Amino acid sequence: MPRVITLGDINLDIIAHVARYPRPGGDGLAEQSHLRPGGSAANTALMLARCGIEAAVIGRVGADALGTQLLADLRAGGVDVSLVQRDPGVTTGTMFIVITPDGERTMFGFRGANTRTDPAGISETNLRGADHFHLSGYALLESPQREAALRALDLAHHAGLTTSLDAGLEILIRQADLVRTLLHRIDLFFPNVDEAEALVGTRDAQAAVAWLRGQGANTVALKLGERGCVVGTEEDVFTVPPFVVEVCDTTGAGDAFDAGVICGRLSGLSWRAAALLGNALGALVVAGEGARRETITGETVVTFLRQRRGQPRWLGWQREFDAVINILSPLKKVI
Repeated sequence: MPRVITLGDINLDIIAHVARYPRPGGDGLAEQSHLRPGGSAANTALMLARCGIEAAVIGRVGADALGTQLLADLRAGGVDVSLVQRDPGVTTGTMFIVITPDGERTMFGFRGANTRTDPAGISETNLRGADHFHLSGYALLESPQREAALRALDLAHHAGLTTSLDAGLEILIRQADLVRTLLHRIDLFFPNVDEAEALVGTRDAQAAVAWLRGQGANTVALKLGERGCVVGTEEDVFTVPPFVVEVCDTTGAGDAFDAGVICGRLSGLSWRAAALLGNALGALVVAGEGARRETITGETVVTFLRQRRGQPRWLGWQREFDAVINILSPLKKVI
């Protein structure tokens, strides 16, 4: 049985790098274009699997060649896709992602079969034996996927699994109240600054973390992008510095961060070390192209960390570096 089950979207990402974003009615000619498997829940599951954590994904794809290929990609990466539904009437989800020279991405999505994830296809048996349930907030946007997500969260909560939520900005713009009602059932909440502002009304990281914890989230890992992250637990609130890299594409960085923190905690790391791993995976993702960055390996993560361990910004973090390197060093497969 997988240790982590994720629920959310499985998509094809169509990625175009443009020199500038066009004005309305104008043309934006791409300098590069790539097709990549994506979807937030799928990205997190795959990164977990590559980190040595058994992972499965609950979602829905079309009964089309694209859905078949995406499932094959996930299987090849070590993800259990036995809980993924096939839809005979709607095509697999597709995301159109425009990358500007600063590495920032703008996304236009057709969520397709994702939105029709059937709650009747999710049972307590599906979660039995798992340790952790991770929910992508995009699954809360539309019915019946919303009901599937809430059903899975209820089942996970009652089964004693730890839970995490990466809400996403769109659900907080549309239904912030719904997310607020879920926080007391969330052990680990993963907002970024824009999402925290939409939910809390402030961009002050410390204040946002304190408010979210006060609403019931046990631990909050607030993603600050190029400024690292702030983590609030029952014992402490601390900031983890960023890893400085040249940004190519920010797509999927948050999904990788989530996987790093979840992996770290399931591997017995402290919160500080788990957040360090989250920052490292996020940095490696933004330095590459596409949401999953197939060239990232256990060896390259360890090398990345060893090269930065002695930098002045990381004074006082040697214990955490060594702990993360220790759990990743035995890995030979791609993560």
